Amino acid sequence: MLDDELIIETPERVEVHYILANVGNRFLAAAIDHCIQVVALTLVLIVAGVLTDWSLFDSMGTWTLALTVLAVFGIYYGYFVAFETLWSGQTPGKRIMRLRVVREDGRPVRFFEVFVRNLLRLIIDLQPTFSYAVGVVSIIFSPRSKRIGDFVAGTVVVKERATEAPSLEEIIKISEIEQARFERAAPASFTANTRLLDERELRAVETFLKRRFELPEPNRSVLAARIAQPISAKLGIATDQLSPEALLEEIERQHRAQSRYFD
Repeated sequence: MLDDELIIETPERVEVHYILANVGNRFLAAAIDHCIQVVALTLVLIVAGVLTDWSLFDSMGTWTLALTVLAVFGIYYGYFVAFETLWSGQTPGKRIMRLRVVREDGRPVRFFEVFVRNLLRLIIDLQPTFSYAVGVVSIIFSPRSKRIGDFVAGTVVVKERATEAPSLEEIIKISEIEQARFERAAPASFTANTRLLDERELRAVETFLKRRFELPEPNRSVLAARIAQPISAKLGIATDQLSPEALLEEIERQHRAQSRYFD
């Protein structure tokens, strides 16, 4: 069974692709979280037992009973709200399974969305009669693999890309390759006065060149053209001399060279 894909188009007309989490991944993440909850609840009850000489509710004072009930409720319900708010849509179980809750537009969840989706978890999904059946059925038949809480809160659960940060050696090697590429680049048919570009335009060029390999085609070429067109017009460069991406590379190279003299 192929994973469902969520495609979100940014204001720059660039499509961002997310892989939706399926029932199996979400079940395993929930199982891990519930195991952590059980351990935490057990510790609370042990502490309460020690404080009451193991008589528990028979000898508990009003405040001790109230604090114990509050702690149990906090672990049962507040666990998901606290972690998903502080960890930007993740709980320990979701982090282990590389899942994350995001808004339907791809932006990070806020406290409101987290609170609403988990309030519905408490009211519907975890009722003893349903035993998660409502949530599972909703995920299976929903086009975006949503449970009831996700529909109300406007959220989805997605898989994170299983990528690791490069090591220091890899970063140094990439930097050396990029520097060598700039140095051996063939002379361009134009000379640009990059001082005419403002900080926002230079940052757009730099950001694109750093992250372009993460973009699939044709989005990469389209974004390069959208950035290159106004910049080339501002610098008076004919756009037919180089491809948009090569033009941005040359502008970046010339900016670096000119910065040595004008900084």
